Amino acid sequence: MRVKDKHKILKTVDKLVEYNETLKKFSSSSKYLFDKILRECNKLVDEIDISDCSVEEHEALGEYKKLINSPEYDADLIKKALDVFFQQIQEEKETYRVLFLPYKYSMWDSFESIFEAAKEDENCETYVMPIPYYDKDQEGNLTEIHDESGSYPDDIGIISWQDNQVDEIDPDVIFIHNPYDGNNLVTSIHPKYYTDKLVCKDRVVIYVPYYVSYTDDEGISVFMGGAEYYTDYVIVQSEWYKEKFELEMLKHNILNNGNKFIVLGNPKYDKIRSLNKYEYPLKDDWKEKLFDESGNKKFTILLDTTLEILLKKREKMLDKIVDVIDFLEKRDDLALIWRPHPLIEPTLRDMCTELIPTYVKLVDCCKNLDNCIFDDTNNMHTAIVWSDAFMGKYGSMIELYRVAKKPTIMLEISEKTNFESDGIYDEEGLRAKVSDCQVIREKDYGLGNLIDFSMKYHRGEEEDEINPTDGKKIYDFAIKSAKLKME
Repeated sequence: MRVKDKHKILKTVDKLVEYNETLKKFSSSSKYLFDKILRECNKLVDEIDISDCSVEEHEALGEYKKLINSPEYDADLIKKALDVFFQQIQEEKETYRVLFLPYKYSMWDSFESIFEAAKEDENCETYVMPIPYYDKDQEGNLTEIHDESGSYPDDIGIISWQDNQVDEIDPDVIFIHNPYDGNNLVTSIHPKYYTDKLVCKDRVVIYVPYYVSYTDDEGISVFMGGAEYYTDYVIVQSEWYKEKFELEMLKHNILNNGNKFIVLGNPKYDKIRSLNKYEYPLKDDWKEKLFDESGNKKFTILLDTTLEILLKKREKMLDKIVDVIDFLEKRDDLALIWRPHPLIEPTLRDMCTELIPTYVKLVDCCKNLDNCIFDDTNNMHTAIVWSDAFMGKYGSMIELYRVAKKPTIMLEISEKTNFESDGIYDEEGLRAKVSDCQVIREKDYGLGNLIDFSMKYHRGEEEDEINPTDGKKIYDFAIKSAKLKME
């Protein structure tokens, strides 16, 4: 039985019990009031939706209606009939209806493990309805429409936004991962899915960010797209984010009861923790560069270059990339996957044209080396699962990579790179940091020492213990919240 139907029936029964006590008082003293309340009882019974009720429940409710309309009003018998019906409904299994509203398939990993938890729950009806989004022109007008419904795997079982309406589905929980509504300057989801149109008194709307960020350094800022103000809850990756979001609410003079921002991690972490090479087979051109002639895989480093750090550090960041590529070029036992932000080149052409020749030269060099891969694919997971260590500066990828419990190195951009290893470092201390999902820093050990350590590091089997996923925790929270909202 739908949880909202069950709660509605139980509330009605509570009201009928109250009316029964009142009828007991007026049965011999006021025919007018007695008849008036009796009519209200019959009206409430007729309004109960018993389409999902069992035969026994139909019979129990019918017995109650027969008793209240009997010439002899017996309050005690009526109370017993209501108790029987109440108990029957109380014992009904509660079913929930959960609706996911993704808009870009590339962001599906921010929902995936929640969806998996919902699908595993036999008491949950799960719906995925990808919604369209528009480009915007310079005046903010909606222009070309995009619909990525065709990108989703068949096993997800999506439904069409053109054939279904949110209110017709009547979900108990809605998950969204677009926070902007109409506030993004470049794109907009379809206006009928703006958050203020989704919220409802008998459903819970939850925003799960499509991103995660590394927050252990100063200068990291947060932004709110707007949907956060309307949703019932916002899932945040850490206490740090919770505090920052609450401060943003105060800045905008929006009241917050302290329970809107819930620290439960993010499904994107689950995706990284569950990665395996079988799901991401290598293409031949990658195999040629990551494996030697004997078929042995080379130790592979993933280099991430964010747009933000390149714009901030400019020539110094490019010099760092030159250092790394030059070092790898001389090592037959190592391989490199360089994955820069996809908007770097067009952004440089708009804002830093003087850097274009050096950047293009670096890209060409990387592509032509026998042990280097320039990764401009739209899927970062292949690079993550096949690499053995990470180098980068800030950004979402360093935050995600660390939970894989593989060496994750924070580069130091402004200092000269030392690739020599003197072997003088606390190997056990570094091992403990990596096992604890901590980022290790070039400035503390030198890059040569960290590469040397990374090549010796092996993840312990004891670290593969099974814990509830973030998605499962978020799903359980959502169901609990939906139930509480209906009570």
